[in-house]
Amino acid sequence: MQKRTRQTLDVIFEATAQLLQSGGGKGLSTNAIAERAGFSIGTLYSYFRDKTSLLRALVLREFARQEAEFGEVLEAHRGLGREAIVRAAVRQGFAPFAGRHRVRRYLLGLLGNDAELQKALHEMVDRMTERMIATVGLRSEAMPAARRFVLVRAALGPIRAAVMREHRLVGTRELEDELVRLMLFLLEPDPATSS
Repeated sequence: MQKRTRQTLDVIFEATAQLLQSGGGKGLSTNAIAERAGFSIGTLYSYFRDKTSLLRALVLREFARQEAEFGEVLEAHRGLGREAIVRAAVRQGFAPFAGRHRVRRYLLGLLGNDAELQKALHEMVDRMTERMIATVGLRSEAMPAARRFVLVRAALGPIRAAVMREHRLVGTRELEDELVRLMLFLLEPDPATSS
């Protein structure tokens, strides 16, 4: 039963993402989602009370997937050097919703001020930051709190801005290199604490 529920939700979320990617939210309705997923509207409503609750669940699911993949990417690059780890992390920043930026843009615009989602996002970013610091071989407590706060967010801000504006730099090596350079700078030991 649990496996079937998970499969049904996967199909509903994928149908929603496909509709968002193709239409950017135009004509997105629970009826359209149910039709694309191949389910009755009653099946969809047995899981979600409305379109907003479905979209919120999609975002929370994506947060969990993104955090898990971030951890896997960091682990796969452990021992390859700080730059390789940071570059892999930056690339992962462009990966939410399987790189479907129109989906990300729509959901950021629609749910960007949702307090619960913002709290979940910041908690996830904090965990990702601690994981990155550990993976590059630094001690978290040796890094100033403000720098720990900024580390991953320094890359996510420009990525979000580029995605929201549909900027030509989205996914380019040029932007990736600048974000890697920024994060490597933030990972440098603080002269005051290293002495």
